[in-house]
Amino acid sequence: MSKSIEEVMRFLENYTLAWHHWLLVLSLLKLGGSGKKGQIMPVYKKEGFSPHAIERVFRSDIRDLGNAIDVEGNVDDMNPNTMIYLSEDPRLRRFIKKHLKSVVRTLKKRTPK
Repeated sequence: MSKSIEEVMRFLENYTLAWHHWLLVLSLLKLGGSGKKGQIMPVYKKEGFSPHAIERVFRSDIRDLGNAIDVEGNVDDMNPNTMIYLSEDPRLRRFIKKHLKSVVRTLKKRTPK
């Protein structure tokens, strides 16, 4: 069973724990709310995830984000052209807007130079 929007928002409140989940959310926001897997993966690569773990982390993040994310097709069968969508749920969008500056500030602090 997929996590509800409320569960996802509670999870995302812990920026330290959910930092790579926020990478996915911020990437989708930057792309206008939806994007192809191939457009998002470079962000994960830039963060230094090892090549053998990056796919597993990406799939896990999508599952952890539950109803906040919709994937075209099956999460386990994604390819670079698979579309990923950020929910239009107004509660989630308000939550993201409220936390955006803090998240970006926190991510900038942890980013390796």
